[in-house]
Amino acid sequence: MSFHAVHTLTGCLLDTEANLDRLGWGRPPLLLLVQDRPAPAAPHRPRRQMRAVHLPLNDTRISRYRAGLADLLPDLATALDSNQPIARPTLAACVDIGLITGLLAHPTPGLRLLAWAVCYEDILVESDDLHEIRRVDAVDADRRGYRITRLRGEPHPVVRVDDHDDHDDAPATRSALTRLVQTTSRPGRITPTTS
Repeated sequence: MSFHAVHTLTGCLLDTEANLDRLGWGRPPLLLLVQDRPAPAAPHRPRRQMRAVHLPLNDTRISRYRAGLADLLPDLATALDSNQPIARPTLAACVDIGLITGLLAHPTPGLRLLAWAVCYEDILVESDDLHEIRRVDAVDADRRGYRITRLRGEPHPVVRVDDHDDHDDAPATRSALTRLVQTTSRPGRITPTTS
């Protein structure tokens, strides 16, 4: 992805986190599918238009997954890879699979996958102290990782963009989001997107 695309995606993720911050704490997790397409107003220029579709997750049903999001996301990738999402009732209770498959198979010319992201609230344990924290974890089509964090009460989030996923402090959701990106950007699957 170009520098401009990375910058635009980072801005999109920051906007999502800022909107969640305005809504307050105690929100259910949110899955984001980020795609882009040629801008309709510029058919002869290489301008692209980004869209981030917010896919709410049923947080009461996610508890059916032992490790929560870290287990749900690979299950979603497997369902989308096998083209048999209906056979997964636990997954279907957590997220609208039909909406996701429809978005991935949309016939818009030039539509491509940019990233998958998940927004969630967590507890940070730091030297015997607990802090509420909101996280936005994302992986783009080039397997670059993004992490936006905001401690409750902090005026600004912290942003980290990382080209390497082989370090010890990578979030548990990163490998699951990477698998989701790999599954939904391969040719011949349910989506015509390219990375």
